[in-house]
Amino acid sequence: MKHKLSAVVSAPVLSLNLCTVTNNESYALESENTDTVISGDVNADGEFSIADVVTLQKWILAVPDVSLADMKAGDLCQDNKLDSFDLCIMKHELISETSKNYIDVSTTEELFVAMRNAEAGNIIRVAGGIYDYTTYQGAQKIDTSAEGTKDAPIILTAADPQNPPIFTGTSAENGYVIQITGDYWILENLKITTSQKGIVLDNSSHSIIRNCEVYNIGSEAIAIRDGSSYCTVKDSYIHDTGIVTHGYGEGVYIGSAESVSGFDYKCDYNTVDGCTFKNISAEHIDVKEYTTGTEIMNCTFYGDGMTGENYAGSFVDIAGNDVNIHNNIGYRNNNPEIVAAFELHEQVDGWGYHCIFTDNTLYMDRPYGEIDTSRRMYVVDGWYSDFAVKNNRVDYGEGLVDADSWEYYNSDYVTYLE
Repeated sequence: MKHKLSAVVSAPVLSLNLCTVTNNESYALESENTDTVISGDVNADGEFSIADVVTLQKWILAVPDVSLADMKAGDLCQDNKLDSFDLCIMKHELISETSKNYIDVSTTEELFVAMRNAEAGNIIRVAGGIYDYTTYQGAQKIDTSAEGTKDAPIILTAADPQNPPIFTGTSAENGYVIQITGDYWILENLKITTSQKGIVLDNSSHSIIRNCEVYNIGSEAIAIRDGSSYCTVKDSYIHDTGIVTHGYGEGVYIGSAESVSGFDYKCDYNTVDGCTFKNISAEHIDVKEYTTGTEIMNCTFYGDGMTGENYAGSFVDIAGNDVNIHNNIGYRNNNPEIVAAFELHEQVDGWGYHCIFTDNTLYMDRPYGEIDTSRRMYVVDGWYSDFAVKNNRVDYGEGLVDADSWEYYNSDYVTYLE
C-alpha cells in the first residue's frame, strides 16, 4: 500500500512516545469501510500522515469529541480491533515513510542533481563544507523549478545545523547562488556567499528562508520577485551586501521596479521576520510598487555601511500598499546618509499608501539631518501618504521618547492609533 506523506515531520516530533497510552483497552471495530482503504488514514483525508497518528492516540485515550472517520484504516494489526499495538505500528510506518524522503548530499554535483530532481516531500540534507556552484559545468547559479506542496514542501537544509554548508560562487560580480522557481520550498541553516545575488525566488510562492546567513553579495542578498507571494524570510543574518553595486545592495528586495520589464510585479503578502541587517549598502528592505500586504517585524537594522547611492536613505523604503511594520529596532549609528527611519514613495499613482507603523524603536542620533540640516530626522517620511502609527519610540541623542505627534512624521494624513 502506498502512503503519501502529507506533512514534513522532523525527528523530534516522531521521537514522541506515542505508544504510551493510559487506557489499554481494545476497541472493536464498529464497521468496515468497503471502499479503497489507505492504510493508516484514520481521518480519511486521503493521506497517511502524522495527523492520523495524533488522532488515533487521542481516540484511544478517549479525548472528548475525537472520532475516527475510517476505523478500518487504523487496524494495522488486522485483528479487527484498534488498540495501542496499532498505534505503535502506525508510528513505525510513518518513520519508515519519512526516511524515504531524505536525500543526503556531500558534493556540488549531488546538490545540483538533488535540487533539480526534487519531488514534493523531499528533505535534502547537505553535509558541512564548501559548495562552489561555478565548478559544476560552468553554472551561473544553482537553479531548480521543482515544486513542493502545502502539505509536503521541499526542504533544503544542513545535515548538521551546527556545521552549515557554505554555498558560494567565485565572484560577487556575477551569478545567483540559488534561484528557486517552484512553490513551497524551505531553505534553512545555510550560508550563502560571494555572488551577484544571494537567494532569488522567482514565481515561487509559499516558500520560506529561515536561519540562513547571506553575505559578501555584489548587489541584493535576497530577492522575492516575479509573482512570488506568501513567502517568508525569518531569523536570518544578512550582511555585507552591495559590495560591487552599492545602490542596488538591498538586504531583502520585494517585487520589481516598474522601470524593469519582464517580471510579474504582483508579489503579495510576503513577510520578513526576526532578521538582522548589518553593512547593507542600500536599504535593508525595499518594498516595490504593485506589491500588497508585506509584513516586516522583529528585525534589527544597523545603519553602518549604507552609502546613500540610488537615493538609499532609510532602513526600509516602501512603494507598495498596506505594509505592516512593527516591533523593529533601528540604529542609525551616526551614518549621515540615513535621513529617516522609514520612507514612503509614490513611484506609481496609487501605490505607497495605507501602511501601518507600530511598536518600532529607533535610535536616530539627532533630530535633524547632517547633509540637509533643515530636514528633520523623521520616523516616517511620506508627505503625500496616508499611514497609521502607534507606540513608536525614537532617540535623537537624548533618550527615547514617544513618537506620538506630527513632528515625527512627515505627512498631513497620519492616523494616530489608540
